[in-house]
Amino acid sequence: MKFENPFKLQNWKFKKFLMVILFFQLSLLGLFALNKLGIDTPITRPLIGFIYLSFIPGYLLLRILKLHKLSSIESFLYALGLSLFMDMFVGFLMNIFYPILGITDKPISEIPIVLTMVGAVFLLCIVAYLRDKDHNNPDYIDLKDILTPQVLFLSLIPFMAIFGTYLVNYHHNNILLMIMIVVIALVALIIGFTNWIDKKYYPYVIWSMAIALIFHVSLFTNYIPIQDVYGEFYTANVVIHSSLWNFGFPDPYNSVLSDTLLPSFIYHTCRISLNWMYKIIFPLLCSFLPVGLYSIYIKYLDKKSSFLASYLFVIIQPFYILIPFLTKQLTAEIFLLLILMLLTSKLHKFKMTLFTVFGMSLIVSHYGTSYLIMFMLLFTIVFLKIFEIIKKENIKNKISNELIGFTLIYTIFTLGWYMYISNSVSFASVVDIGNTIAHTISNEFLNPEYSRGAYTLTKNVHLLGQLLKYMYLTISGLIFIGSLKTLFDILKSKSNFSIIYLAFSIYWLGILGAAVAIPFFAVMNQYRLYHLAFFTLAPFNIIGTIFIFNLIKKLKMADINHNNIIKFLTIFFIFFMLLNTKFINEVVNQPSYSGYLSKDTILNQNNINETGSFYSEIIEIHDVFSAKWLSKNRNKNIKIYCTAGWGQGFAVLMAYGHIYWPNTILQIHEHTSNINDGYIYLYYFNVIKKIGLDNDPNGKFIFYYNFTEKYNKYILNNKIYDNGGSQILLSN
Repeated sequence: MKFENPFKLQNWKFKKFLMVILFFQLSLLGLFALNKLGIDTPITRPLIGFIYLSFIPGYLLLRILKLHKLSSIESFLYALGLSLFMDMFVGFLMNIFYPILGITDKPISEIPIVLTMVGAVFLLCIVAYLRDKDHNNPDYIDLKDILTPQVLFLSLIPFMAIFGTYLVNYHHNNILLMIMIVVIALVALIIGFTNWIDKKYYPYVIWSMAIALIFHVSLFTNYIPIQDVYGEFYTANVVIHSSLWNFGFPDPYNSVLSDTLLPSFIYHTCRISLNWMYKIIFPLLCSFLPVGLYSIYIKYLDKKSSFLASYLFVIIQPFYILIPFLTKQLTAEIFLLLILMLLTSKLHKFKMTLFTVFGMSLIVSHYGTSYLIMFMLLFTIVFLKIFEIIKKENIKNKISNELIGFTLIYTIFTLGWYMYISNSVSFASVVDIGNTIAHTISNEFLNPEYSRGAYTLTKNVHLLGQLLKYMYLTISGLIFIGSLKTLFDILKSKSNFSIIYLAFSIYWLGILGAAVAIPFFAVMNQYRLYHLAFFTLAPFNIIGTIFIFNLIKKLKMADINHNNIIKFLTIFFIFFMLLNTKFINEVVNQPSYSGYLSKDTILNQNNINETGSFYSEIIEIHDVFSAKWLSKNRNKNIKIYCTAGWGQGFAVLMAYGHIYWPNTILQIHEHTSNINDGYIYLYYFNVIKKIGLDNDPNGKFIFYYNFTEKYNKYILNNKIYDNGGSQILLSN
């Protein structure tokens, strides 16, 4: 039995295509009407709303642009990117013009958003009909290809993550998550050593691994993890409650549409709480990244090597621990992925249009990533000119002109947006960082005290942590070798790699070097930079490894073929994953542990560092209730003091207490003496575990100390709230 490929919806006969669009259109309106009548639709509306916002406008735009000769992955991800662009663009126009035109002074609210999106989709349907009504060339999927043992087996992996985190959260049992990691390792082993899983299923394998690793983190506890997401959570909440985006408010989070309008659109269209939006929807979007990268890597590597490069991207910690909870960077990365896919595609029609749309969308999604990409584009132009001089031949004028034109548009828009939005706060911060680096680079070069990257490489860790560090260094070294090998091959016209792709990769190698060597460079933090770099660098690890083994073979030190290299890399990456997920730490009972796998192991030990680290990454239910109480009952003229800083300390107060931190929340340091005229906010780990959190002056690391003495001192103050875990005191 065969049916039309839903991933290539734009290729269907227009009548069937329109029926799908109208189904989601009418379903959303029907659910909207039911909710207004007081009938709750807790699962249906979030599902319909998510599909509607994430794909329907995009597939209509693909049809309008007549982009039919695309693969399933390209169609799916281009539709996602175009839909996210439409959501933010429509939201931006609504926010600006609805109040001016007198339509409503609360444009970012449920009724205007739903009705405007329905109207926008209806107009797109009309344009699509006029532009492309006669196209009818659908691809088909055979049901037998879906109901194979391989696909059914792979489909179990995400469910193991969902039920595994449930067992950890409510029954203190990690056995299913441990089995899930073993199964992921087993699948990688099967692909590396056999052909049991057909190569056409590799994208699905990658996705199932990615979503499982992400969900085992995102579904841990009922609250968002402590990452930058709590600042994004607060910003989105402000827009939702005010029903308007105040684009003049001077805060970096407020300067991007991914933190303001996009979450508001999802919230009102899907009728899902912000808490679960950040725990499910954005992590789900993150899982699509490695699938898109696989479609890029197969342009340059064989399918097994491409799978391993994508697998490497997935198993590096930032992918599943950090990025799903950094909405602004995640959204920008989706558009970065699409730009890279366009770069390596054979698409000619409307290519520059898509470059511009995805580039502009990236800029309004994240200030840090947008500046890094701006410098990447400028570096690439210089690199191409140097390459032309060395090789003594011109790169195709069309490629060069397109790049220069795109870079010019991108640079102007980046500088313009961040100079005029949110009172230039993001632009000013970049200038300040540049000045700080310039003043300290000569005296503090490679100084771990000022460089996050250097500190990470030099800090003392336990044996397994040391082994993991050396594996990261080995991977980085092989990437460097692979990049040089590819550069020399291109110079000799022996490589099929795009020279622009290589230029991007060399730029990111430079960024990683700068994160270690240059003081204050890794403001975004070294882990996020490392993750960004792997968009282009991951394939070079495979190339570097193949080069080393071929060199060994030439020296007649061993007889090695390509299959043996793939098997070696598979084993290496599996061991790397077991260390990254802290699976081995849990098995051999050695720190440092992962709280997601080893909650009971950590809490059953009397180790202040491990226990403190666990509580510094999660939000406790007692703290949520105390933060909400304080928000409702506090005197806003009185400051709040807590025992941790920007990250761990302010998370619950900002996300669930909706308390804006500057000049309101202050940190209690280990050596802080008396506190006068302020609320003392004590967390669960302060009260129950008697642990205090502090950080070094440069914010590179957190340390933990015995809080018993401070607690006994502070508790003498007037206690105004106590829920058995968290306490709030009013200093005398």
